[in-house]
Amino acid sequence: MLGAALIWSRAASPATSFIPIPEIITDPNEGNTGGLLGVVLFLDEKDEIRYMLAPDVRYNRTKGVFPTFRLFGYPTPRRRYSVLVGKSTTKDEDYELEFTDRGYWEGRAFVLASFVHERDSTDRFFGFGNDTASEPIRLPERGPLGGESNYTGRNTVAQATPGVWLLPSVNLSYRMRIRRFSVERGQVRNVPFIGAAYPNLRARGLFDPAVHWAHQVALTYDSRDSFDIPTHGALALAYLEMADRRLGSSTSFVKFGGEWRDFVPLRKGNPILALRVLADYTSGDRRTPFWEQNSLGGRRTLRGFGSDRFIDFNRTLGVAELRTRVWQRKLFGVNAELEVAPFVEAGQVFRRVTDSPVSDLHFVYGLGFRGVVRPQIVGFVDVGRGSEGSAIFTGIDYPF
Repeated sequence: MLGAALIWSRAASPATSFIPIPEIITDPNEGNTGGLLGVVLFLDEKDEIRYMLAPDVRYNRTKGVFPTFRLFGYPTPRRRYSVLVGKSTTKDEDYELEFTDRGYWEGRAFVLASFVHERDSTDRFFGFGNDTASEPIRLPERGPLGGESNYTGRNTVAQATPGVWLLPSVNLSYRMRIRRFSVERGQVRNVPFIGAAYPNLRARGLFDPAVHWAHQVALTYDSRDSFDIPTHGALALAYLEMADRRLGSSTSFVKFGGEWRDFVPLRKGNPILALRVLADYTSGDRRTPFWEQNSLGGRRTLRGFGSDRFIDFNRTLGVAELRTRVWQRKLFGVNAELEVAPFVEAGQVFRRVTDSPVSDLHFVYGLGFRGVVRPQIVGFVDVGRGSEGSAIFTGIDYPF
């Protein structure tokens, strides 16, 4: 978990600060991870962050030693980019590039682009549905069959999203996404390989490398006062996405859904009640791979479960958290804030569009700790608890 220990700063010049932060992460998939994160802030004449270096070194029993280099750039209020490069001493790796510019055409157009290549040897698959077993199922006469399984997911995604503002608070965007995914043997001990636990899926070819070229159109209403650290306003979107064999994809599917977020300031702006509701649907045949179906679990959805704990064609999720500023002062040359955010979440996955989206919800409750440097940086630690135990997640940016 980021930082509860002493934080030390050494100003190399009036425009830089260095902050060492211990890391302790408890993830249901990868287990316990410890490490050290060093943050270097580069400030401008207004004491606002223009660049941030955040390299770290972590150790995990499964992944080994995992050093990662991170660079975040904020050259203008509307433009930012990030670079992440990480490679473990075993087989895990993570390479990410991201670019955002919301200042095209005098602010009436924007472009988002990203590239990700990652290899995670602790990925889990529990089967399809909302009530899958949380432990491996082993039949004496057949060995592992069903329940919890492990694999290495090799995931490469490139996507670009241009968009235009139709009205001051309404934009239309198009996203092109190319994704290649393959399944390899994992590294988690005492958890069976997905190919042994689910031989029927292997027979259907769902573990074969697959490429999907997907196209999405979204209509978005956005009245938030900030894209990064909103204090009031709302976001609502509806989208339609398609991939087709005739256009080069391994399988065909259609995705559609919507999301609503609202940020309600209480007591003159502190705390802020943050609300989120989403519903995502996928229409496809039995060859639609599990990694293209909808899932819940991880640091963005149902934060008391591991990543992709529940998988099926469709999902719903509702979240409420109370973001309360409890401490504020100038620190390391920047205006730093500490937020505490109790949260509750409820969600489920389901097979058919006609199924009830709220009949069998999973619930999570927890407490989030956020370090905020306005106008654009948030580092979070979220401690969540669900029906299968607790989880601690860390990251950059708000969960939503």
